[in-house]
Amino acid sequence: MKWLHGILVVWLLALGGASAAPPFVQGQGLCQFVLHDYPLPKANEDKINFIIADLVKRHEEAFGFVMETNFHVRIRIFGRFEDYRKFALTNQVNAETASAISNLAGYYSGRDQEVVTWRQRDPTYLANNILHECSHAIMHHQFRALPLWLDEGCAVYFQFPAFMRSESAIQRLQGQWYQLKQWNDEKSLPDLRTFLNLNPEEFRALDPTRSYLTGWSIFQLLMSTPEHRRALNAMILNYSKPGATPDCARLLNQFYPGGLARMERDWRLWIASGAANVLGTLPRSGN
Repeated sequence: MKWLHGILVVWLLALGGASAAPPFVQGQGLCQFVLHDYPLPKANEDKINFIIADLVKRHEEAFGFVMETNFHVRIRIFGRFEDYRKFALTNQVNAETASAISNLAGYYSGRDQEVVTWRQRDPTYLANNILHECSHAIMHHQFRALPLWLDEGCAVYFQFPAFMRSESAIQRLQGQWYQLKQWNDEKSLPDLRTFLNLNPEEFRALDPTRSYLTGWSIFQLLMSTPEHRRALNAMILNYSKPGATPDCARLLNQFYPGGLARMERDWRLWIASGAANVLGTLPRSGN
């Protein structure tokens, strides 16, 4: 589907901000759009519907559910960053994120049940960002509660489908693997039990690069085999039960083959082998 990526890049590059105007709503398919100075022709709307339909299908396959036929994703897109910034600061962004708003690509509002983003400087980044935030929309619709590491790790995992990997997306993925390899080599990865049980405030207090990539690497391990995926899904179902104690580490110790100690060893080996597969043999620091 390389043709689709090329088409997406062309139309995203072509769409620029115009003069200020009231937002308008369009979309009768899976995605419904609220647009602020961001023109979206019907043909391009159809392309976004296509990639989000594919995203829903990949979530269904991963987590063993069937999405309701009346499910919709609401996507609010701003043509200009400053308009997006003002909206985010006054509507949803928490205090921790507000201080770094200049680097914020988008977010999913659970309160308003909508994805909020802006045009972006790199057109492929916008496509990947929409996929990331729509993953949150799907997961929050399907599950009552999720640990934040899983919510973010899952979204990073699904935002880079193979048929949409531009050169810049591939470079981003390589950079993520390189960073994980460095932490693994330096033995600076967090203790797995501690990381799995971080509450939302503790997770957000971490450097986002570290928290998101760590969650991404754990999620990849849990998606890597049918046995691991069964452990992941058993953990989610028990974690999201009404009244359940949010103890992700205890649940994975129960469901992961060999328990949490085995999972920690497998995770560190997974990072080493994954980095080797993606990056090849790299010189050690200082050589």
